[in-house]
Amino acid sequence: MKLLLFFIDGLGLGKNDESNPARGLLDGIADIPFVQDFSPSEFPEGILLSADASGDVPGLPQSATGQAMLITGVNAPSLLGYHLTALPNEVLVDLVTERNIMIHLAGRGIPVTASNLYSPEFFAHREALQEKRGRNTLPVSALTIQSSGTPFRYPADYDRGRALFADLTNRFLNERGYDIPMISVEDAARRMAGILTEADFVFHEYFATDTYAHKKRTVDLERALGEINIFLRTLREETDPDETAILVVSDHGNCEDADNADHNRNPVPVLLLSRNITARDAFRSITRLDEVHGGILAYFGLPVDDEVPSDSIAGL
Repeated sequence: MKLLLFFIDGLGLGKNDESNPARGLLDGIADIPFVQDFSPSEFPEGILLSADASGDVPGLPQSATGQAMLITGVNAPSLLGYHLTALPNEVLVDLVTERNIMIHLAGRGIPVTASNLYSPEFFAHREALQEKRGRNTLPVSALTIQSSGTPFRYPADYDRGRALFADLTNRFLNERGYDIPMISVEDAARRMAGILTEADFVFHEYFATDTYAHKKRTVDLERALGEINIFLRTLREETDPDETAILVVSDHGNCEDADNADHNRNPVPVLLLSRNITARDAFRSITRLDEVHGGILAYFGLPVDDEVPSDSIAGL
């Protein structure tokens, strides 16, 4: 059994009306809109659940604490006593680098990898900032990959068809002046299908949704959501739906409310695309974002309360 954790930044389950540009995310996949009112739902290709991202802490859910909840299975907002935006602080850095899902799976013999394209310049810039500011400058995603011992994917990997930029098509890179060709969403899905042959668990971070929503770039946001839909549909065609599952989850709501450019307290989706009933059963009881970690462990047949062996993270 293989699993793609497709993390989409800033995607909640909103209303079933025209104010929600994300409601058509399941078009061609399921006969239900991608909204709160249809969660939970089960359909031939999978299940749609919702999860609270607030951790029962007042205020608007934010990226650092939300992503830490998802990746570690710990209620990070409750741990800190507040929601933390952007980059993890020292407490969350320790949490993420000691018990993230990639460390846990790898420590139990499950082959893991991450598909995102990085550049050496990204890390050089972050290291320079960290020296200047004296605090962490890496997001949860990069800390997760790094601490698990998983190699980052660089332009040479991309040239071999073995990496994807976060937005799938390289549009962001072109907008920033990088000389890299745009690719189709269908080609991105085929690349991901190839990466899924390398490991049983693949992590991919997608951030364009949150970026466009904050800037109220409505046309770009609608295009991005349409591309995600095409990506999911194409990836189902390129993989065996009985043997490979796609888990779509987020850190907080945002892009599903076109009237508001800020985060919100909408539940986040737990969308599992799989025809395998046992795979679905691993996630059925999820009601809060930090429980996704346990669902992934259950998917791979691991005890939810199982601790990471200390020797599996030694030296990381």
